[in-house]
Amino acid sequence: MLFAGIFLVPAARAQPDGTRAVENRFLLVFDTSADMRKRVTMVQKAINGLFMTSLGGQLQLGDSIGVWTFDQDLRTGQFPLQEWVPAEAATIATNINLFVGNERYSKTTSFDALQPLLNQLVRDSDRLTVLIFCDGETVMNGTPFDAGINQIFQQRQTGQKAARQPFIIVLRAQLGQYVGCTVDFPPSPVDFPAFPPLPPPPAPPAPTNQPPPKRVVMQSIIMIGTNTEAKPPPAAPELEVANPPLPAAPTNQIVETNTISASEKISTEQTNVMALPPEDSGLGTGGALAIGGIFLVAAGGLTVFMMRRSRKNTHASLITHSMKKN
Repeated sequence: MLFAGIFLVPAARAQPDGTRAVENRFLLVFDTSADMRKRVTMVQKAINGLFMTSLGGQLQLGDSIGVWTFDQDLRTGQFPLQEWVPAEAATIATNINLFVGNERYSKTTSFDALQPLLNQLVRDSDRLTVLIFCDGETVMNGTPFDAGINQIFQQRQTGQKAARQPFIIVLRAQLGQYVGCTVDFPPSPVDFPAFPPLPPPPAPPAPTNQPPPKRVVMQSIIMIGTNTEAKPPPAAPELEVANPPLPAAPTNQIVETNTISASEKISTEQTNVMALPPEDSGLGTGGALAIGGIFLVAAGGLTVFMMRRSRKNTHASLITHSMKKN
């Protein structure tokens, strides 16, 4: 059973056309019933003829060859698995003949002992060729060709037994299914049914229309500098607001200068170009605003105001006079 397990392990080999990798296996099965003892010599002659022609040209370099025997029981692993080498054809044939000649022949044939493991081998093989050497006295079962085989047994049984010739059943299986069968009658040449064409290999996946992603090359940023010491950012310059020098103004002229500070706040400063008399010390913010209003109302009002001030220095200032009126 160990050698049977080795024979059941599939192995792949590329075909000449390179379309599919398959293994080509051969299995020789010998009936060892009591009636086959009389046919051993003819069986050995048939073996010599088969291997001298590489099984009619079916054997290829590296093909595996297994040998089983059966009667009421199936026996596997008693003969080592062979690898076909054309130069060793005579040696392989001689070894098989010796093995067949030394077998113990008794009982009757039962295909029920053969078919379970044979069918398993068929399922596990890419391509399998089985040659069964038997006496034809037992009904064949377990294959799709049982009816035809049994009919031939009945028709040719008497002639083959008289000639002490075996029946040679050739079964062929491909990709786990029986695909052909012949029943041959030595010393006539053995006919091997042809294998059907292998299915084409699966088509490669269709290419997609999407373009390959573009590679984005990023340019390196090179920073050149001599001072690697971190420095704080320079402080923002302070906004200085200065009162520009006032232009010369006539006597008793009041000039207003507005400046904007750094905080965006508006401030108003009053600058007196010349010192006012003591009675003008009461001039305040209200007077300055009143004067600003007078300047906005009419430019001529300022002229009148200045003329009246110049005529009357001893009286109170126009700003004080207007404040008293209010």
